[in-house]
Amino acid sequence: MNKRRPKQSKGILDQEREAAEMMSRVPAGVLGLRLRRARTLQGLSVRDVASRASLSKTSVVRLEQGHDVHPLTVVKVCAVLGLHLAGITGSQAAGDAAATAHHKADDRWYDMTDFGAGPLGGVERPLTPAERKSCAEGGTAVALLLLKSRLTTGRLLPTVLELYSASPTRSHAGEEFVYVLCGKLTLCIEGVVHTLSEGEAMTFWSEEEHSYAPAPDSPTMPVQVLSVRIDEKRSRPRRSTSKPL
Repeated sequence: MNKRRPKQSKGILDQEREAAEMMSRVPAGVLGLRLRRARTLQGLSVRDVASRASLSKTSVVRLEQGHDVHPLTVVKVCAVLGLHLAGITGSQAAGDAAATAHHKADDRWYDMTDFGAGPLGGVERPLTPAERKSCAEGGTAVALLLLKSRLTTGRLLPTVLELYSASPTRSHAGEEFVYVLCGKLTLCIEGVVHTLSEGEAMTFWSEEEHSYAPAPDSPTMPVQVLSVRIDEKRSRPRRSTSKPL
């Protein structure tokens, strides 16, 4: 006599088939990296996720490393992370695009020392070099362009600095990379002066007091510098009570 399958089983099988179909939309390695990013952003260890999903740590590790896993394993991990499987398998998973761009029309210049005052000139549009120079004549020492080419949950904060005169001394947690786009830069870090010409770069611990200035013999003015730093607010995950793997 055949036993009737419980109604719950059909629901699980449907869920499994749906999950398998969604997983086929994205390579397993990409799916694993997306889930790992989501986990680390929430400050969870592999042990945390495995425990909450009633899975083995090996299953979670295999998933994140891009190995083939049972579709319900992915469903359980997504549930723990508060993610929709349809979103995490989409082209722009859970609002976290794989890449973002900054275009010229996106340019908005700010006073580096008074960012909260809004865009220079009070206009929501790119400023011409002449307009930026006029702002400098009005007291702006360093104009700052905040680039939009930043990942939604990423830690890198790219900006362009346009130096008309010396900046105030700054200090903030993390690391910073600077590359001179044009002109000649004087970078002072903890009282030590470094001079960088066009095409030269430096990386430093940005919690050390530092300031930027055009070098006295800079061949062009203003001096433009690409700065990329780690956004410390995004690199500090929520505290977990479980021990890491």
